[in-house]
Amino acid sequence: MTLPLVVLLLIMIPVRSYATAPITLVSPGADIDTSNIPNWPKGPDTGASSVILMESSTGAVLYSKNAHEKAYPAAMTAVVTSMLAAEMCDLDDKVVFSREAVYDVPPGTVNIAIDVGESLSVSECLQAILIRGAAECGFAIAEHVGGGSREQFVAMMNSRAAESGCRDTSFSNPVGLHSEDHYTTAYDMALLGRDFFNNELLCKYSLQKTLHLYPSEGQQDEIIERNNLGMIQGSTYEYEYLIGARTGYTDEAGYCLIAGAERDGIRLIAVIMNDGKDERYEDAIALFDYGFSNFAMVNASENEKSYDIGTRVGSYGTTDIMGDSRPMLSLDKNDKVLLPLTMEFTDLESYITYENVPDSEAARIIYSYGGVYLGKCSILFGEPSENYDFGIRTEENEEAEAPPKKTFVFINIVRVAAISAGIAAFMFILYVVRGWYKRYRRVHPNWRRQYRKDRRRTPLTGKFRKEKPYNLFSDKGRKRKK
Repeated sequence: MTLPLVVLLLIMIPVRSYATAPITLVSPGADIDTSNIPNWPKGPDTGASSVILMESSTGAVLYSKNAHEKAYPAAMTAVVTSMLAAEMCDLDDKVVFSREAVYDVPPGTVNIAIDVGESLSVSECLQAILIRGAAECGFAIAEHVGGGSREQFVAMMNSRAAESGCRDTSFSNPVGLHSEDHYTTAYDMALLGRDFFNNELLCKYSLQKTLHLYPSEGQQDEIIERNNLGMIQGSTYEYEYLIGARTGYTDEAGYCLIAGAERDGIRLIAVIMNDGKDERYEDAIALFDYGFSNFAMVNASENEKSYDIGTRVGSYGTTDIMGDSRPMLSLDKNDKVLLPLTMEFTDLESYITYENVPDSEAARIIYSYGGVYLGKCSILFGEPSENYDFGIRTEENEEAEAPPKKTFVFINIVRVAAISAGIAAFMFILYVVRGWYKRYRRVHPNWRRQYRKDRRRTPLTGKFRKEKPYNLFSDKGRKRKK
């Protein structure tokens, strides 16, 4: 009976929580009205039609203004086009410019004057797109990646947007030409920016001061173009912590900007849509300064005190499933939470969820404040990763204390609980039946002989019992036993 009881105990108290119910969070990217959130840092005033400031690793929104409002991205579309090309092509691949790629560029649209039949490498095309916004390079890349079909590439763009979590985005061309079917939102652009700013090469290209293409077999001209981004080194709005950016402009879209900046372990993404030419840079800098000055990234596992993961009860191993000292559950040491500096970690609201959790995780702790999502901490099966430091240890101690390698057995808690419950129920029934049988034998020691006598009394003999049947536990039965 020991194993079922211990497992049932484990099931009953695997996690102790002081949170009573899930917290209702605002929808992802919803506007943050700081005046209605007590103790939330006050954000800057921005003049753009729609704005968002997002922390990259968690997806937490620090500041939002009309973030779900439909807008036109213009040349910021290059963020998606360049990501797909970088992921699906070799940088040395040759991209040949078709007649359509060259002549479909409308008059007045930025280009670098590549002729039909000329070729550039994928790397050179990416630089031309991110530094200068060259439209013919965007068309050529789309045809190259899409197997000659620009429409196929556009379908890939929309698929990638959906994978990133975009719900209000539709792309119709790879370069951002104006179309009623080519739109997005500030929030969706920030989601796409999370992947873009994780690509160091693309970020590096976007911040180069000049585009310099040397003559080659594919094209005979030396091409030099200037980067007009106003936040790069030496520009009017130079920003020290900038890691990448892309601008955009059409008459319908206005002046747009998506920019990433990183400081003190915080990577922020600012999206500015339909702003002034210089005001977009001013707004971005104000947002970055606001984020870096009023928020910090904190390790969730080091600060979490509200949940007992039950490491003293749940364990696993090969020698003793229930007695090994290895924990069954642990907090992911890499997960971090965005914390406003106006509050403590204990001020955050949290709850455990089992929905939409990967197979590698048991559950997740969701953190928020005032209904605003701030991050999560995964509850993992087994102990933390090997490089998790619980204290100061020397190499000599590690070698001396290193235990022999084991093949670990992970327990399916639900299945073990069900099997154990069935075993316990079966054993309980056996115990009850055995007790009843023993009591019956004490009352009727000659029950077999009496049963045979009763069987012999048939209607032919006329010997029928007149008295009432014996009560198994009657006084008469007890007297006969005596």
